[in-house]
Amino acid sequence: MIKAVLSLLFSFVLVATTFAQQTTSSAPSGVREESREIRREIRRENIQDMRQNARERRAELKTQMQEKREEFKKTIEAKREELKNEIEARKEALKIRLKAIKDERKKLAVERIDDGLGKMNARMTAHFTDVLDKLADVLGRIVSRTDKAADGGLDVSAVRTAVTEAESAIASARSAVAAQAGKAYSITVTTEDTLRADVGGARKALHDDLKKVQDAVKAAREKVRKAATTLAQIPGVDQPAPTSTSAGTSTVQ
Repeated sequence: MIKAVLSLLFSFVLVATTFAQQTTSSAPSGVREESREIRREIRRENIQDMRQNARERRAELKTQMQEKREEFKKTIEAKREELKNEIEARKEALKIRLKAIKDERKKLAVERIDDGLGKMNARMTAHFTDVLDKLADVLGRIVSRTDKAADGGLDVSAVRTAVTEAESAIASARSAVAAQAGKAYSITVTTEDTLRADVGGARKALHDDLKKVQDAVKAAREKVRKAATTLAQIPGVDQPAPTSTSAGTSTVQ
């Protein structure tokens, strides 16, 4: 009888122990799986939020670039409009001074060159404006790629610095172009003997000023090139960003 009771008690303890072990082993497993799923969901949401923020930043940047471009065009147009009266006044003054020149061919040549100075300045400032617009577009694409790289977890701090420098250089170049667009050039005639020197002096003044603007535009181009090079040097920058599902799975594993 006692043996039967002891056998029954032993069987009960064995069953209870086995049940307890199964319970304690299965419960943490379920909790861990739930924790993994929660982490996956958080990562998915974070990735989606980062991508949405990146899209918003790119849209905002595009809007800002367009606004700056339109504002710059208005500035150039205003400068040229203000310059019209001054140019006409200078032409009239030149005609008066040219009365002292007896050679009619020289008079016509001087007037033609004088008119050409203004046209060249307008043509070159328009060219520089076009170059800066294209540089701004390139920089915008660099910023877009930089945002995507940042979303992928890459370190883009050096690129951000280079982009800021490029933006500053473009702004400085635009200011130089705007100032140049507001300048008028005319030949100051003294005597017929010094006519060649007078023409050369006016041409040199225009050339020197345009060279300064050209240098500013070149500096902006170099800064944009530096930003592009810095971005390209980041390992894995051209690899596609991970999807929300794969990102969560790979991290958990």
